[in-house]
This record gives sequence, C-alpha cells and structure tokens, in this order.
Amino acid sequence: MLKPVFKLSPGGFTAAGLFLLLATALFAWIFFVASKNPADSGESGIIMLPLMMPWIMIMPESWVGPLAALGSILLNALILYFLFGGFRITNRSGQPSGSNPD
Repeated sequence: MLKPVFKLSPGGFTAAGLFLLLATALFAWIFFVASKNPADSGESGIIMLPLMMPWIMIMPESWVGPLAALGSILLNALILYFLFGGFRITNRSGQPSGSNPD
C-alpha cells in the first residue's frame, strides 16, 4: 500500500489557523461596528491593514478591493504555514527524504 507523499504540519496548521481566526474575528468586528454606527465610512477597516501587508501595498491601485484583501490574507496564512512547518516531503517507503534508513 502506498503511503502519502506529503505529511502535513500541526505547527503550520496552528499558526495559519490562528492567523485566519484573528482575521475572521476582526472582519466580524468591523461589520458589527459598521452596523451600529451609520456614520462609519470605513475607518474601522484600517485594523485589517496589518494582516494584508505587504501585498496590499505592492498591488496596483486598480486591483485593490475586497478580493485582493482576502487574497493577501490567505497568502500571508500560507506563508505562516510554510514558516511553521509546512510540508515534509517523504519517499514512498514513509522515511523522510534525506534521512538515513539505518
């Protein structure tokens, strides 16, 4: 029976999951504040800016919008996943690549 080639990282999932949970909580809080304050014209959305850096600053102004913001957040979560473990490539026998089978 063939074993999986990629092994997922629990540390990477934890880091990326906490980042996405924080982004979701801030996004919900922004909508809550905007629903309670009709005079809010989007100033509360500035707290999402650190979660989108640096990609939102590199994009052309014509691209910046809700989908670009979501893409930036997802890209940062993916980078966090790879920084905190990422994929470990294994060979078909289940041994990590580069390890000594002795």
